[in-house]
Amino acid sequence: MSRLSSLAVTLGFTSSFAGTSGGAGAAALKPTIILVHGAWADSSSWNGVIDLLLKDGYQVRAVPNTLRGLIPDAAVVSTYLKTVPGPVILVGHSYGGSVISVASADAPNVKALVYVDAFAPDAGESCQSELASAPPAPADFAFPVPLPASEGTGDELYVNAKYFGSIFASAEPPDVAARLAVTQRPFTVRAFTDKAPAAVGWKTIPSWYVIGDADHVIPPDIQLKFATRAKSKVYHVPGGDHPSMIGHPEVTVQAIQDAAAADLRAFSTRPITVRVGYF
Repeated sequence: MSRLSSLAVTLGFTSSFAGTSGGAGAAALKPTIILVHGAWADSSSWNGVIDLLLKDGYQVRAVPNTLRGLIPDAAVVSTYLKTVPGPVILVGHSYGGSVISVASADAPNVKALVYVDAFAPDAGESCQSELASAPPAPADFAFPVPLPASEGTGDELYVNAKYFGSIFASAEPPDVAARLAVTQRPFTVRAFTDKAPAAVGWKTIPSWYVIGDADHVIPPDIQLKFATRAKSKVYHVPGGDHPSMIGHPEVTVQAIQDAAAADLRAFSTRPITVRVGYF
């Protein structure tokens, strides 16, 4: 076949490029699932969710969250999204919810947002301000470590290990909570206090929201406020802690699957333009 520098083609859901409307063709059109972890965690917090999604035939990518500040963190995710072909469902846990809210605002391939025990800020809101009505954390909940000089000024915050089992991962077995404490990634003070810009994705992108009903980090009533404001479909995890997707990955996966089904129905009704490179 001859080489083509580029070819713009307009495709419908059942075009020959995509394959047939069922079987392999339908699987090929599943959206890519992008997972963004929160503070004091890493991408391994999604392991249970990843296993179930891969088994169901999804393309899945767990993007490291730099945890340095809302705008730079969102910029990293936004840049990554530009490398992903086709529709995307963007999923965020905890502070990762703030990041996906901002990153999705200028990402036209993001067709759905899924929040898991997460922040979903509006313009001018920060994690700090959103928790203003929550019970205060213990005075020694976190301890600061100065950032290296090469990375600017300010502190990174680490959670005291003794609070992982009682507050952060309160529904997890002691050995799981202990491992999470050991492998935690620090969260800068700046990321906690940065305010969201005017453009946030949940205002225009459909969303789904998973709430751990025993979350001691972001109280469930605050999460429900976010979900109600965003007009999200809500899923409750009875007894679920802050990282509810660790103990109950099936609930998060159900929300993602429902978002994917809704997106594919919408995707099938409109043509899209894709650019095909060299054959």
